[in-house]
Amino acid sequence: MLKTLAVDKRGNILTDVNLERLKDQDIAWYWVDFENPTRSEINLLSTFFKFHELLIEDCLTLLQRPKIEITRQQIFLVSHVLKTIDSDYETINMFVGKNYIVTFHLSHIRYINKIIPKILQKGEQYSPLHVMHMLVSEIVEGYIPIISKIENRLDEIEETDSYTSGSKIMDEVFDLRSDLLKLRRGLLPMRELIHRFLVSRRVEMTDNDRKYFHDIYDDLVQQTEIIEANRELASDIRENFMTYNSLKSNNIMMTLTVISTIFLPLTFIVGLYGMNFDYMPELKWKYGYFIVCALMLGVAVGMLWFFKKKGWLDMFK
Repeated sequence: MLKTLAVDKRGNILTDVNLERLKDQDIAWYWVDFENPTRSEINLLSTFFKFHELLIEDCLTLLQRPKIEITRQQIFLVSHVLKTIDSDYETINMFVGKNYIVTFHLSHIRYINKIIPKILQKGEQYSPLHVMHMLVSEIVEGYIPIISKIENRLDEIEETDSYTSGSKIMDEVFDLRSDLLKLRRGLLPMRELIHRFLVSRRVEMTDNDRKYFHDIYDDLVQQTEIIEANRELASDIRENFMTYNSLKSNNIMMTLTVISTIFLPLTFIVGLYGMNFDYMPELKWKYGYFIVCALMLGVAVGMLWFFKKKGWLDMFK
């Protein structure tokens, strides 16, 4: 589907303009949007707009890496768009010249429809560079609620010591950390692209335009820092979980060791008097059974006293 929007030199805003009309001298600037285009519409990139074949090839790549190419005549930007954390990245390509902006995407990008009403209201005040700024700004701001949701959930887990609740919480922490890594793969390249754009001497823009794009760069820096901080928090929670489990396992092993140690001499005594010898004097004693029981009880109590003195029973408190 092809959408066209143009602003003439008198400030009038024209919609659904024929492509040939865009070449007229009275057109100040125009925006053409390709959404899930047909083959004939794709051909317009080379036949009508005369874009380089390598750039067109990048547009047709399903998940092209974020990139920016800047020349004196044109800016070509490839950006990733994330609708939800569970969805795959989508790609939007932008060709920006002095009097035009052409956007190309193989799927629906909701930010396009958010920007069009703004242009229809104040289109005479905008330029192709302004439209590019609004698109990039909307894409970057789209990450904020996703990052905030992950950050809030990690804070809840960290504040309630949920790592003691079992492996289900840890599975969630691992999923959240994977989500943060996914966000990082989208935002970090974008931050580098905007930085290259700001320092490039080939881009002609006013100080006001530079301030707008610098604001986007600041947002990207802030969001990437938040992502890194949350990744560290997720790692800390994971380490706390592993430490807690290790301590719990050590306590279990200590319990089994204490029990085994107490019963070891008792088992020896029972085994000793369980041997089938013809002559065992203690077997004929009147109080032999009670003496052996008292001996076994004394050994058990003595060992418990010894363990308590050593502090080995503190873990049961």
